[in-house]
Amino acid sequence: MALNDSDVQHLERLARVKLNDQSRERLREQLERIIEFVKQLQRIDTHGIVPRAHVGEFEPNLREDAVKPCLEREEVLAASPQNQNGFFSVPPVIEADEL
Repeated sequence: MALNDSDVQHLERLARVKLNDQSRERLREQLERIIEFVKQLQRIDTHGIVPRAHVGEFEPNLREDAVKPCLEREEVLAASPQNQNGFFSVPPVIEADEL
């Protein structure tokens, strides 16, 4: 599948990155190779093969699910860089003008 410049520029905007022409061309080539590989995988006949989460036999080694005492809220908040009204205070991730 051939990607055109507008496809790559659209991905740039989605990823919020700015690429130079050389990097944009390299990305386009890499994405085309990835898409071709996925197409190759899609052509593999998997009828009759049971989907599995793991390739081999796997028995998870899980710990006992036991109730244990948790930390007090004040202790946790005391270790945070900033808190307000009993909650963690963090800077905004998305600015209002980006919505």
